[in-house]
Amino acid sequence: MAGSKPSEAQMLRAVERLLMDQMPPGWSLRAQHGPRRRSRQADAEWTIRSPDGGEATFVVEAKRDLLGRQVDDVLARLASFDGLLLVAAPYLGPTARRSLTQRGASYVDSTGNLRIVSDQPGLFVERQGATKDPWPSDETLQSLRGRGAGRAIRALLDFRPPYGVRDLAHRAGIPLGSLSRTLDLLDREGLVTRNERGAVVDLDWEGTIRRWSQDYDFARSNQLTYFLEPRGLGSLAPKLSDAKWTHAVTGALAAQRFAPIAPARRVAVYVEDITRTAEWLRLRPADAGANVVLVEPYDPVVFERTTIRDDLNVVAPTQLAVDLLTGPGREPSEGNELLSWMQSNEDAWRA
Repeated sequence: MAGSKPSEAQMLRAVERLLMDQMPPGWSLRAQHGPRRRSRQADAEWTIRSPDGGEATFVVEAKRDLLGRQVDDVLARLASFDGLLLVAAPYLGPTARRSLTQRGASYVDSTGNLRIVSDQPGLFVERQGATKDPWPSDETLQSLRGRGAGRAIRALLDFRPPYGVRDLAHRAGIPLGSLSRTLDLLDREGLVTRNERGAVVDLDWEGTIRRWSQDYDFARSNQLTYFLEPRGLGSLAPKLSDAKWTHAVTGALAAQRFAPIAPARRVAVYVEDITRTAEWLRLRPADAGANVVLVEPYDPVVFERTTIRDDLNVVAPTQLAVDLLTGPGREPSEGNELLSWMQSNEDAWRA
């Protein structure tokens, strides 16, 4: 999206037009800017009218920028008004949108992200817009893509707070700068809680994994080569169990060890050297019909804090979750099942 970020007034006009275009047949929108309520003004009041004359009034807060950590404060201010709560902005990131949804608020941004909910009259309108901010700030870390961010995220997820930033960097063997920049991004997204000294006292680990999955991609972040195990996957597992070289199983086969959904049709294995591993396992190169994927990782951190499950060395659940959420086919569903397992078994995977 070209140009500079729109002002609040420009943004309000744009999202009002967007919302009007998304109304079901027979529904209408009437916008009033700056209605006076008690001691302050709301930015706008939108009245949506149904074909049978029922009306829903939304009190609108326009924000030129809204971070996930600011959602509670914004909704607390709106709570003094009569009407349904709605937040409008040039762009609302996935974390902010999820937080608004969890708190029962509607939202719209000028890129097309939209969720409007009313019980009386009954209305539900939802639309997907941009997944990345078209107007990112140049001063701060905007992405969790790359080795430094990946190592930092793994450390934050794998170790249970509280911890100081320097202590965690030393414990996990990662650069202090990478960890600090990653923490700043998560702080802006409302995913981390820090005390007055900057130490981490709490982390929304599931939200952090989902935020990581917006920038990380299993197929693009790593180097993948596809092979065929002609004797079937049943013959591969024993060879992996006996392997003395560095490796870690991920993907559907690893997911079966935690939260099984269906039999794995393909095995994905992180290795240090694809060519030598393929020779040792006696795999055949395959463009089609592959049932094995050998993966040289974005960073050796995938080999850290692995665990043995049913005689297989598998990646840490935190790594497995982001691999599944960004994987092909049914793997994102398996990733969600794994997150549910992690919620119920946090002591089993977090140090």
